[in-house]
Amino acid sequence: MTSAAAALLAAITVGTWNGEWFPSGRAEHRAAPEIEAATVKAAARMIREGLDAADPAGTNDIILCLNEMRGPKVARELCAEIGRSNLNVAVISAYRRRDRFDMQQDVIATTLPVADAGWSRWKNAKADTPPRGYVTAKIVFSPTVTATVYAVHLKSNYGQTTDELVRRNRRKRSLAIDQLMEQERRPKRKRKDSPPTPVIIAGDFNADKWSPSFSEETIFKSLEQAGFVNTTEALPPDKRATHPGRGKWHNSALDYIMIRDAKMNGLPCTVSAEGISDHNPVFVNIEN
Repeated sequence: MTSAAAALLAAITVGTWNGEWFPSGRAEHRAAPEIEAATVKAAARMIREGLDAADPAGTNDIILCLNEMRGPKVARELCAEIGRSNLNVAVISAYRRRDRFDMQQDVIATTLPVADAGWSRWKNAKADTPPRGYVTAKIVFSPTVTATVYAVHLKSNYGQTTDELVRRNRRKRSLAIDQLMEQERRPKRKRKDSPPTPVIIAGDFNADKWSPSFSEETIFKSLEQAGFVNTTEALPPDKRATHPGRGKWHNSALDYIMIRDAKMNGLPCTVSAEGISDHNPVFVNIEN
């Protein structure tokens, strides 16, 4: 086997997608069962298209970071419908919203072995406490390398009608990312030749690095200073948008895959969500 072929077989396709109240598309009420079932099938077909675009040979392992999933049952149904061998839910959050489970849960699904997994709410910061939290999994890349993966859905800009609300939403995003950066400070290696631990942070950041509207955001600088590579940076400006929909934030780059101590193999790609969600999924191949 050539070294190029070996590298291809070792590659992993990472994808992230915000399903927009998946699978009902509604915040508080369920759609009819047949409508939700059709949405799951359509979303699985769309995700398969993205995986095929990133990995035409279909040899890569997969990590999917998903936002706004209604619960464990639909997450498992979506993985089954995607139809990739060994693609299973590694972890799903259990955020609560008032007196019930939130309809916006985060998920990590993968074809790789999982050494550990869990979820957490963000640290309490009183009025500036970020909503939801994160899911995380220790995913075994190889016998000698275990990666840490986070799926996040940072505070949105919905309903920010004053400068003070804009500031507070921005601070909530900053506090969330700062918490992860504190958790993922580079450990001292016991041996210089020991492999580093790859870290992936993916999901809906609700901020566009290149938009003047988000010029005061600190999250991207914090990630960069901590050694993370913004994979979207490799795309030309006209290919970066993941939120093509209507309104103030149309054609924005809101969804990201950040990597540290892993190599990007080729350019990221997006596919149309075909109206299933207001976000398009993003996929990128990495190598450990």
